[in-house]
Amino acid sequence: MGMSIANEVGGNPKFAAAVDRSTLQAFKPWTDNPGRVVNVDVSTHQGIMDAGRRGFLGDAEQAEVDFISTSEFQFAYTMLYSPTHRARMFALFRHPIERQVSKFFYLRKATWEPTYNERWQKMSLTEWASRERGENNWMVRKLVGKDPTAELTPEDLKVAMKIIQTKFVIGLLDRYHESIHRFNMFLGVDETSPRSQQCMDEFTEAKASNKRGKKNDGNSYEHPEAKEGSPAWKSLAQIHSYDVALFKFIRQEYGNQAHLFQGDRTTAVN
Repeated sequence: MGMSIANEVGGNPKFAAAVDRSTLQAFKPWTDNPGRVVNVDVSTHQGIMDAGRRGFLGDAEQAEVDFISTSEFQFAYTMLYSPTHRARMFALFRHPIERQVSKFFYLRKATWEPTYNERWQKMSLTEWASRERGENNWMVRKLVGKDPTAELTPEDLKVAMKIIQTKFVIGLLDRYHESIHRFNMFLGVDETSPRSQQCMDEFTEAKASNKRGKKNDGNSYEHPEAKEGSPAWKSLAQIHSYDVALFKFIRQEYGNQAHLFQGDRTTAVN
């Protein structure tokens, strides 16, 4: 759509020869896409700290950036933003149990992933879900900055809810098209332009390929779902109880934000 983004692509060695890292600059990594990428990597703690040291978001002379994309959002807003230099986050949220089920089916076949687990190939979903497998309540932990071994408390859940309520433009994966429309309003994207239509059509086609069971660029696959009320569902709901409670709150807040998107972009951002 012709915007500038900061994400993991900015630090990809594939583009090292074409980009001068001595200065902050935006470059075009794709010949068939007008989008530009800033030459920083904000996908890891090390990359975020490196971006901060290089003056990213603090240097008035740096290349313009429309938004950054990172799963390390708690670390990013701590290191890159301040009370006088604020940001608004937006995210597409998925039910935590659906996310865990997807993780199980993906990592039992994704041999190229460092977290691939061959033993899971012989497990049923019910067996796999019967106990914690090294991760619980990922969303709450990410929001409040607690590592996987730290104990979570009801207060952590309250803090996570407050962050969602005050900092995020919320999207829901099961309300995909409506959510993308909200994000477009927030970012000021003209959905009627041919280029925007092409981008949205291409992304929708990638999702459709996933539904047909084909591997797409996001390394996603169609897989069986856990039925609500099943033993697997109940077990996962207990293991990820804080995330389940948070997602219920997220869904409510998604409805509460509807009034923000009834006008133009100015209305949406305020």
